[in-house]
Amino acid sequence: MGRIRRYRTALSRHHRSKGHGIHSPFAFNFVRFVLREKSPYYCYDEMGELRQAVVDSLRDEKNHPRVVSFKNLKMIFRITNRFNPPCILQVGSSYGLTSASMLSVGPESRLWLYDPNLETYSVTARVLMSYLDRVECYNKLDVCIDEYRCGLPVGTAPFVLVNSIPEEYDFELLCSALSEMLSENCVIMLGDLNRNDKIKRLWQHLKSVMSHGQSFTNEKTAVIVSQKKINLEHFFLWF
Repeated sequence: MGRIRRYRTALSRHHRSKGHGIHSPFAFNFVRFVLREKSPYYCYDEMGELRQAVVDSLRDEKNHPRVVSFKNLKMIFRITNRFNPPCILQVGSSYGLTSASMLSVGPESRLWLYDPNLETYSVTARVLMSYLDRVECYNKLDVCIDEYRCGLPVGTAPFVLVNSIPEEYDFELLCSALSEMLSENCVIMLGDLNRNDKIKRLWQHLKSVMSHGQSFTNEKTAVIVSQKKINLEHFFLWF
């Protein structure tokens, strides 16, 4: 969605984002008390300091990937906190910031991270240093997904964050793997829809194959909550 269209739909999105017209109890609570929650959490200060350290370390770097906003870091934490997954699959490192955000939810959670360019920026290792005993890193997506599936406890819903799609050939594999997860219960977060064409195409594909559950997007970030007990609905919001 272009910037002009986002401005044109701002009023309706803002109205619905306050819960008006949302009849699903789950969606109402998720929008009001997760996506748009304003209360501070205990780890926000630490997350802000980590992010600022990354920004400072990249000042002399040219053409580096964009640093995730503090607003989105806090939202990722809140979503993870809402579902409290024991096992997380992450595609694209985002300098380790989103990993730290999700792993801050609880000391028992583990994360499988795919990024073939993980060593490009040394700051990523510094951010992840406190969590290395709970993070498995991979430079091949198929291996990462297979081992993540093996690590999931029986009956546990997958929890996935896609920050970026590092390689073009990863796109079809992600489409297939995430579509399979959508047939059951899972949570999938996608970032940078408005900046990354591959992620935007992935979002469009996943939305088209959903048969149950709900999706929430502001056309910059998308969140899919796939639960068989929830009827299919899509929400276009302001968050």
